[in-house]
Amino acid sequence: MKYLIDSNTFMTAARSFYSFDYGTKFWDFIETQAKNNTVASIDKVLEEINKGNDALKDWVNKKFKNYFLSTKEEKVLQKYAELMQWAESKSNHYTRNAIDEFMKEDNADPWLIAYAYAYLNTSNYIIVTFEKPNPNRKNKIQIPEVCNAFQIKHCDLFQMLKDLYFTM
Repeated sequence: MKYLIDSNTFMTAARSFYSFDYGTKFWDFIETQAKNNTVASIDKVLEEINKGNDALKDWVNKKFKNYFLSTKEEKVLQKYAELMQWAESKSNHYTRNAIDEFMKEDNADPWLIAYAYAYLNTSNYIIVTFEKPNPNRKNKIQIPEVCNAFQIKHCDLFQMLKDLYFTM
């Protein structure tokens, strides 16, 4: 199994559960898993993290920068286009604002999903996010809803840590 980590997972971990003040074992574990080719993320997530000016930005640029995968690959771009068509087709469910927000080029969410989708039959990535499935929500397209529509696996950070046998 390979895991692709969403921006909100990095940010929530850094700002609450595993602050860099006391959670160094967690961050070392994430780095080790990346070196073992088990954990990664994408360039668009790095861009979102780099908008901040905090310990997370410092850490990803010093310890994790080589593990942000490029979304510029042709097959990722094709899957991204497919996801954009899917989002447009959901105008009977989601608000126009939700669709427009999902389709913003600097929104890492669809790119993360497109990357996992492009490698669905080879790498079988699992997207790690704190977003929860909510099929009734109309004002935001959530990662789990899109993953479910395209049969892409997803989990939260704690499930990933359990699967990878992380201990404090």
